[in-house]
Amino acid sequence: MIPSLSLKRNLTNLESLFLTVMPHGGQRSARRNAWASMSSDAAQARGRREADAAMERAQLRARARELAAR
Repeated sequence: MIPSLSLKRNLTNLESLFLTVMPHGGQRSARRNAWASMSSDAAQARGRREADAAMERAQLRARARELAAR
């Protein structure tokens, strides 16, 4: 446990250093990262919706063929 505590302390110190050195305290980078993450999430959600719609259409077509074959 001691190594993980020292690692966490070192990472916290490094983060503090970056925030003091970077212009605007790193706020610009944080906003850019947040925007990129949001855009990525939106693209994944759009992909899931499109995949769900395609699966539903395929199931409806299969069901229609099944009923037509009777």
